[in-house]
Amino acid sequence: MLKILEYSITHFCEHILRLRIEKAENIGGELYGASIPIEGNKGNEYDFYLFFPKEALKKIADVLINDHKFKEDDWCDLTKECANQIIGYAKNLLNDAKGEDEYKLGIPEYLGRIDFSTIKLDESLTYSIEKHSFRIGFKKYER
Repeated sequence: MLKILEYSITHFCEHILRLRIEKAENIGGELYGASIPIEGNKGNEYDFYLFFPKEALKKIADVLINDHKFKEDDWCDLTKECANQIIGYAKNLLNDAKGEDEYKLGIPEYLGRIDFSTIKLDESLTYSIEKHSFRIGFKKYER
């Protein structure tokens, strides 16, 4: 799953947005969060969590939207759209692998400004866009 997530992040940031990302270790500061589930027919379920500082979201917005003047609700929409794009692509990669399971994407939930340290992830990846680090990870559940 981590390899698929890694490719999905790279696809969104570098292939679509044309923003260079680098692996990073630490993340901190005020972060905007979103969560989105992927559920498989065979009982596998993943809850993905995405944490972005406003500065990284601004870089993404600069590419997607010309002349943007964001209000607080706009950061919510952008954070959820990043979740849809990255995790939706990961879901497609999982389904294309022709495994025994078929995965469905859930609805993203905006977590607001969040302290990510309260959410314990099974695995995560941390990257930076122009020195602004973001983290994407997941919790796995089996029914």
